Parts: sequence; C-alpha cells; structure tokens
Amino acid sequence: MQTELKRRTTDPDRRLRSRATDETRELALLAEFMRHDSVASLANEIAERVGANVRGKDLIAAADLGASLRDS
Repeated sequence: MQTELKRRTTDPDRRLRSRATDETRELALLAEFMRHDSVASLANEIAERVGANVRGKDLIAAADLGASLRDS
C-alpha cells in the first residue's frame, strides 16, 4: 500500500521573514569581520568565545584557510 504525500504549501510571509533574518545575520557577520585587521584576528576572537581549548589556528585549519593565508 502506498501513501500519497501532500506537498507542503509555503507561506510567502514566512519565506520573506527568513530571508530578512538571513540578511541581518550576514550583515552582522560582515560588520564583525570589518572590525578586525585580519582573518587570524577574527578567528582568535571567535576561539575565545567558544572556549573549550579552541585556538584561532584550529578554526583557520578547519576552514581550510591556512593555504590561502600562507600564499599571501
């Protein structure tokens, strides 16, 4: 026996709110990035927030940014 799945109707207002929230987050991230002199500086601050023995270098390595920083 097969069950027919009904397609969910999308709420256009919800989609607009979600897009606005995403844009707000992106702008906040950009503003935070612009306050730092370098990617390493930003990574170090994020590592401090996370705690638990995380280092900025670890975040850079996990994001695979190390090679691009060495090439600069």
